[in-house]
Order: sequence, then structure tokens, then C-alpha cells
Amino acid sequence: MFVMEVFMPNRSIELIGFKGYVVPTPSMKPIINPGDLIFVGKADLDALEAEDIITYYRDLNFDGKNETVTHAIRSITYEEGVRTFRTYGVNNTQDDAYTITDEDIIGVYLFRIPWIGFIIIFFKILTANPILFGLILINVTIFIVLIKVLRKKPKEENQ
Repeated sequence: MFVMEVFMPNRSIELIGFKGYVVPTPSMKPIINPGDLIFVGKADLDALEAEDIITYYRDLNFDGKNETVTHAIRSITYEEGVRTFRTYGVNNTQDDAYTITDEDIIGVYLFRIPWIGFIIIFFKILTANPILFGLILINVTIFIVLIKVLRKKPKEENQ
């Protein structure tokens, strides 16, 4: 799966049937928590119903870059022959201010692994910041050397 994510990140659902995502926000608490690693499978768009949890692309910051969002479906309607989905975060007080279409949907929520996402975020930060990685590596090395030095038994003097 890791190799697939590196070389073909947008095709893993098609090829292996699922894809993992890290959840950064509390919008779906208590069902999905920040730091959870969730797995999303290919969705049968015609079978989706209200309350299903889906993952989709949306340009939330209006910067031309799609973010990945996982929210529940509030309603499904047809506008001029196009299926639209109104979504919401379970922990939010209002529905999302936008609707999405079939083309936006990545897949349907399958299951989660709690807390693993924090580890993934940590490693992403390390790979994006080589100086931080170097500082952590130096500190770990110093810590290991200190433990080895402190564990050495003092040589017995004159027996």
C-alpha cells in the first residue's frame, strides 16, 4: 500500500479497493477523532444514502487546491439532472455551506484506527523539515550515548 501511495496516490482505491487518510479536525467527533487513520473504499454512488459518511475533494480555502474532507451526507437532491450531496460534520452546528457532486466523491468511510494518524503527521513533518529531523536525530544520539556511559560499571580499583 505504501508503494502505491508514493507512485500512484490517486489510483489506490481503484487498484486495491481502499485508501487511508489522516483526520486533522474534530468535525466528525465522536465517530471519527482528530489523529485517526481512516480507510475509505470505492463508493457505489447510486447506493449512497443520508447519514452515510463519505470522503470527497473540496477547495475549502478558495486557493485552487482541493482538500480532502470526510463528512456525513445530510441529503441527496437533483439539480438540473445533476446529483448533489449536502454534507455536514457530525460535531458541527450547521451543514456545510456547499454541495458536492458525484465527481467530487473519493469514496465511502470503512473504518478507523485511532491515534495512528498522529504518527503519520509526525513523520510527514520530519520529511518536510530536514533541519528538525537532524535536530531530533542528534538528540536521540546524545541520549543513547548518555545511557551507555551511565550504564558502564566503574572499574574496581585495587582489589
